[in-house]
Amino acid sequence: MAQGKYKKSKLQVPGKTKDKKSKKQTVVLRKGNFHIAPKKQKLIEAAKLKRGLEKGIQACIEDELTAKTVSFEPRSLAMLKPSASKEKKKK
Repeated sequence: MAQGKYKKSKLQVPGKTKDKKSKKQTVVLRKGNFHIAPKKQKLIEAAKLKRGLEKGIQACIEDELTAKTVSFEPRSLAMLKPSASKEKKKK
């Protein structure tokens, strides 16, 4: 036989346990790259300049690689054209 008196069961408040679970579920770890926008105007302008430079550099690299590939391949490549990136810029 157990010794001592019976302990009364505590009544649960219906909202407290659900609130803790919902807060834990809303925080989600995001995988991959995502951009956090800067708050100051100078930082916004610097970010625009950086994006423009990155696009220009990437376009130049693509043009150079396309030109090298076309010159080394014996047959003409249907999917690679040296003027393809220039046409995109005009649009």
